[in-house]
Amino acid sequence: MRNFAQLKQRILVVVAVLCALDVALIAYMVWPGSSSAERRARTQALQQQVDSLRREVAPLKGMDVKLVHTRGDVKDLYQDRIPHHMSQISGQIQKLSQDIGVSTQSIKYSIHKPEKGDLPDVDRLDIETSVTGDYAKVARFINGLEQSKMFFVIRQIGLSGTQEGGLVTLQIKFETYMKESA
Repeated sequence: MRNFAQLKQRILVVVAVLCALDVALIAYMVWPGSSSAERRARTQALQQQVDSLRREVAPLKGMDVKLVHTRGDVKDLYQDRIPHHMSQISGQIQKLSQDIGVSTQSIKYSIHKPEKGDLPDVDRLDIETSVTGDYAKVARFINGLEQSKMFFVIRQIGLSGTQEGGLVTLQIKFETYMKESA
């Protein structure tokens, strides 16, 4: 009888543990956010967030290599396309106008020291001039400025007059950069 009482007590303990496990599993099943549909929705939302973040950082991949390449390009720009002296700039403009066959009048230069956000170690040089010639030559002059090895940025072009024989006079404002004087 004693064995039977111990066996009965052990069976009651096992049943009690199984009941406690059942209660815990039922609580887990009815707990908010524990359904399989909600888990799938949460997983899908997290996957969309991961995909969005991957797209966002994709342009930054290989940035170290891009920076090295960009530094080389900037060095080449400074070395090859930005002159040291104003005489190089005026010489380039005169050579271009002579090669194309237009005349430039009253070339005005104004130097601007770099401000915050400008290119470092260079002065901006604003240039304003009038160019006279037939329309095709004046257009080639503008094209020559844009394609020059020296870095010219055309800001404004205005027709300031036409003359007999098909000659036109354009007022051109453009800028370039010159290495900062010490």
